[in-house]
Amino acid sequence: MWIKHSSVGALAGAAVLFGTIIGGNAPALAGSDRETDTYAGDYEGGSLPTGIFVLQYLRYVRSDAFIDTTGQELPNSHANILVEFTRLAYLTSLWGHPFAMEGDLPFATLTDVNIPGTNNRVAGGLVDPDLHLTYFITADLNNQRWLGITNFFFFPLGRSFDNQAAVNVSTARQFTDAPQIGYTEGLGKLSPALNGVFFDLIAHASFHTGGNSPLMVLNPASAQVPGVLTFDNLTQDPSYDVQAFLRYEPKPLQYVAIGIEKSWGGKQTAINGIFAATGLPITMPLANLPLAKDDFLRGHFQFQVPITQDFAIAGDVFHDFRTVGGLRENIGVEIRLAKLFFSPAN
Repeated sequence: MWIKHSSVGALAGAAVLFGTIIGGNAPALAGSDRETDTYAGDYEGGSLPTGIFVLQYLRYVRSDAFIDTTGQELPNSHANILVEFTRLAYLTSLWGHPFAMEGDLPFATLTDVNIPGTNNRVAGGLVDPDLHLTYFITADLNNQRWLGITNFFFFPLGRSFDNQAAVNVSTARQFTDAPQIGYTEGLGKLSPALNGVFFDLIAHASFHTGGNSPLMVLNPASAQVPGVLTFDNLTQDPSYDVQAFLRYEPKPLQYVAIGIEKSWGGKQTAINGIFAATGLPITMPLANLPLAKDDFLRGHFQFQVPITQDFAIAGDVFHDFRTVGGLRENIGVEIRLAKLFFSPAN
């Protein structure tokens, strides 16, 4: 009921930049573990009783363009992104405050992929799983104020990275640490007219280790002789994300919300590149290659409907107003099913 996960991230190639280096094509790029995609009102979960929660997420995204790191749109680029993951969560208490432990097992793939200058091959499957912990400094239901600190640990255990595919849903064997803070304030105390209205603010940073062997191209099309082009390492700058929502909650576990999300940073760069000619003593070092960024401005419409006391359906409809260094998500829809198992005492 509080934090959700996504790690599809930057998924496709910057073929124009790549072509300026060796005249080849078909770059393979890693995913980026940098989105927690927290729903509005999720930090109110600190006021739920002790129990186990099982959540199922299903997401469909239609991307209408790939935007390279210079802000240029690749013509006729598009893709569909499909994500499914299961979350198991346990809410208890620690040192007198609510404490949550959660784990995610995500899967993703892409269909209808067209990224000019690449082979359009997709390496879909298991995305990097994560564990995250949330400690609620404040969970005051009476005063309608919640403040929690979460830390996500993304482990490089997704499907094997394919450095010859244009699209990878997993990272190039990167570990990511993402600390997050969530704050919710009820506005009814300011005026009776605002009863049931809440403000939600979520902010996090993602710190990425380096990646291994992000790119290999056999016999680049424009090379003068046959050979192999490789980049041995991937670097990624820290990513940052801020979300703000206004939410109306007529009764517990039921709401509608509108919000805005800004993400920036996360620039991925392939380094230590070399072209080696086949059967000839010819090698050529290559300049570092910028691949992608975690840079977008996104709008959200979210809702949640309780079906029973312990089962709820939530949804998120979103649209990218601006994207640089990745797939622009023109329209996305996610459905979340949540089942709560409370202890008998609750």
